[in-house]
Amino acid sequence: MSLTARVEDYLEAVLDIEMSGMVATVTQLAKSLGVTKATVTASLKKLDESGLLAHERYGDVILTAEGREKALAIYRRHEFLADFFMRILGFSRERAHNVACVMEHEIDENTERRLAAFTDAMVLAERDNEAWLKELRERMDAPHELPVPLCLMDEGSSGVIARITAQYELRRRLNAAGFSPGVDISDIRKTEGLPGGVFTFVMNGMGIRFGIAEASAVWLYQPGK
Repeated sequence: MSLTARVEDYLEAVLDIEMSGMVATVTQLAKSLGVTKATVTASLKKLDESGLLAHERYGDVILTAEGREKALAIYRRHEFLADFFMRILGFSRERAHNVACVMEHEIDENTERRLAAFTDAMVLAERDNEAWLKELRERMDAPHELPVPLCLMDEGSSGVIARITAQYELRRRLNAAGFSPGVDISDIRKTEGLPGGVFTFVMNGMGIRFGIAEASAVWLYQPGK
């Protein structure tokens, strides 16, 4: 059977209970997953039929060899993600594990490998007291404004292009016109005239007019704000 997020949650929950030195039961799984016993019983029946675990009525829940292999892969992915969020991004332990619980279902093995390699490289750089890592951490710890679409910038404000969010033809046109990360934009103004408004600003010494679509696709940082 395909491993949906819910199936992965059940396999990981059984493994987690086992790793705490106990044997999984319907009652424990209901508590761990925040669902009713009836829901757990119905789900276990399907998982039993799929060959991922064994469960007899009113009995213990035990992972099969295939189920354990898959559960361990999910557990490893969770631990890599939690480690990344704690070590690299500075999340609290609780927050790191909560976010890992959400993301572990969405990443593939290649992404997992790359995150693990990145985390290991950071750990080695920290051990060797690499100067670039110190600078990176200082930047990560410093307050930093999030980018804002041009259409939401204050009247008369300026910024630096952070990203272009448009796709397909609009993205091609913006790129061809020179809109790319790092380019300065100044004197942003909004006037009426079209649905959503008309936005004017200065880029590379030239006055430019945008409609709402373009102004929503160009996102800016405001350094020093």
